[in-house]
Amino acid sequence: MIEFKEYNEIIQQWLQGVLDSYRKDAELTLKYCNKLIEYGMHNNDVKILGYAYYHLSGTYYCLNDGDKFFDTTYKALEYLELSKQWEYIARCYNVIGIIAVNRGNLPVAYDYFLNGLVYCNKYNLAMDESIININCGCLNIQAGRYAEALIYLEKSLSFWRNQKDQPMYNSTIMCIYENVITCYVMQGKYDGVEEIFDRIMNEHWDKGDHLDKIGVLISKAFFYHKSGQCKKCDECIARIDGEVSENIAFMDMVDDYFLYAKMLLECDKESEFWHILDTLDPMIRNFNITNMQLKAISLKIRFYKKHNKNAEYLQAAGLYYEISVKMEKESKEMMNNVLNLRNRLERANRERKAVEMENLILAEKSETDSLTGLANRGKLNIYADRIFNRAYEQKQRFAIEILDVDYFKEYNDNYGHQAGDQCLISVAECISDITEKYGGFCARYGGDEFVIIYENVSMENLELYAKELKEKVMNLNIPHKYSKALPIVTISQGVCCDVPEKNNKVWDFLHIADEMLYRMKKRSRNGYCVGNLSEVSVEAK
Repeated sequence: MIEFKEYNEIIQQWLQGVLDSYRKDAELTLKYCNKLIEYGMHNNDVKILGYAYYHLSGTYYCLNDGDKFFDTTYKALEYLELSKQWEYIARCYNVIGIIAVNRGNLPVAYDYFLNGLVYCNKYNLAMDESIININCGCLNIQAGRYAEALIYLEKSLSFWRNQKDQPMYNSTIMCIYENVITCYVMQGKYDGVEEIFDRIMNEHWDKGDHLDKIGVLISKAFFYHKSGQCKKCDECIARIDGEVSENIAFMDMVDDYFLYAKMLLECDKESEFWHILDTLDPMIRNFNITNMQLKAISLKIRFYKKHNKNAEYLQAAGLYYEISVKMEKESKEMMNNVLNLRNRLERANRERKAVEMENLILAEKSETDSLTGLANRGKLNIYADRIFNRAYEQKQRFAIEILDVDYFKEYNDNYGHQAGDQCLISVAECISDITEKYGGFCARYGGDEFVIIYENVSMENLELYAKELKEKVMNLNIPHKYSKALPIVTISQGVCCDVPEKNNKVWDFLHIADEMLYRMKKRSRNGYCVGNLSEVSVEAK
């Protein structure tokens, strides 16, 4: 998670205010978020804007304000991407997926969960990945894909088994086990389920909260019902019925409650069935989520049909139709929101990639010699240090060559600067061909001087490379009647090769290479001289 230690005391107070009030006091959270957004906009601070819009979107999610949620989520994702707050991005996609599930859009939800998992895998967000895996498991359960659901749940379980110090450890483990049991039972696989319940009771039950225990009891009742253990099922139902009240947590267990109500209908537990539905009805209306309203009415229709209550059946069927029409409209709005969000994100990504490409081009230009297209001296320094350090760590040879064009001043003075530039370009192409062939790195050092770096190359091979480069330049046959070597353009080369020791620097190698070049020129031109840090040179050639 990105830290905000560099901000002043006032900004720190606002940041802490968001954390303290988040999901507890919506009005206060909105106040602090808007202060941070005003500051972020004024100072073009993408880190603050990403943080503020993320918590703003989460607050609108809790307030069930879909339009504002999607608008602020888009802005959050844009700024979070720019400021590299990857955890918050993964969580944004997770929340969008949860909204899509609650509104009955499972394919859309799955897509957003998978987007969240991409960020989790890319940036090693194991905790967020485990939460999204649970949601993917639950979604697959709703779709009747129990084998696929188990894959996600087992991934999450393997992570949480090693998180005993986390505050949510027992609650999360119990939640995962409940869903694993549902998968087994729905496939008619009852072996091993009792063992899971024993594990829950022995290791987690006493540390779980009231909500966790209701979830486990519902799973038990469901298992006993499906496996034909009627007496145990009735005992669980009696315990659950005693716990059902207007204070039950709704959103966190809505799917459990609907599964439980459906089971009660199958068990002919009429009073318990209506007790749970009557308790859920005001909460469903309060949250105003049409998909949940349809699920509740669907259960009532099944009850009326089962008990031949025709008048109630027809009335409920009519209401179901009216809500279905509303659901269709909401689904279109949901899809529009999702598509708008995706289009805006894709547009923002295209713009970001265009900026990154421009920056890459500018960076490349800043590291490239404008005449020859080779690396410039700045890039040479960076590359040389990196290869030198690697050679030192791996105890391998490091070789550096410095070369120049023989009598280039005379060439430039007599043939003109334009011809001189073309001469350097042609020589640079020869150098580039050699380094591409043998895996070296080349750069223009300045004027008519060039530098080549080789990694882990023997003295013998260095001589071969130098000889080949010498012949390659000669084969250009560029006339140079003012040269005292040959009537064509030639080069002289000095090379230093050795294994770096503790106190060596790149400069030591460059200095010896320059000394080798000086020795070459002192004897003649159009040749090469290879030595080591002890300045032991081979015969100039």
